[in-house]
Amino acid sequence: MRTSPAGFAISQIREIVAQCNPDFDSARPITWSAQGPGAESWEEWLQSLFGPILLPHLWGVLDYSARQSAREILLLDVALNRELEPGPRQNSIAAGRVLLQRHAPRGERLVAKIQDGIKAGEAFGHFATLYAVRCFTFSIPARTAIFGYLAQELAGGVQDEHTRLKLLEASIESVNEFLRISSHGLNEGLRFHG
Repeated sequence: MRTSPAGFAISQIREIVAQCNPDFDSARPITWSAQGPGAESWEEWLQSLFGPILLPHLWGVLDYSARQSAREILLLDVALNRELEPGPRQNSIAAGRVLLQRHAPRGERLVAKIQDGIKAGEAFGHFATLYAVRCFTFSIPARTAIFGYLAQELAGGVQDEHTRLKLLEASIESVNEFLRISSHGLNEGLRFHG
């Protein structure tokens, strides 16, 4: 198993992502597409979209998933729709629609409620929302779920795995800082499941 200098087991992240998004290998851009030099474009996306909008959204969806609060998750999806620019919004909904076609794991009522709410027009079905709910369903810890989300954004925009790894590693500090602050420094707050 190939492990990055930062301790990422690339194959493990890929396996986790594939559990929550079986269509990962056919990934296309979600909300990030490389504009110019990849590292600069990625950093700009991290600061302008991921950090202030997507990261808190993922965290909120994971939190409400732990509480089995479908209504609040649908409201977060609607709020995300308002915050995204038209291009990323359309790509996110398109990627979410692909994920929406996946059946909920047997006996999982939260995913089914979210799917029903989206089909009824109560929310839009953004990829980040559906992915985070599925991560909770598969008992993926919050930190791993978030890095899995980043891996999917990168897979849609960068073909070279070495470059993807470098860009993913560039995200570590900001994600860890957000999680430390959001969990009030408690490691238990990073799991959201039993």
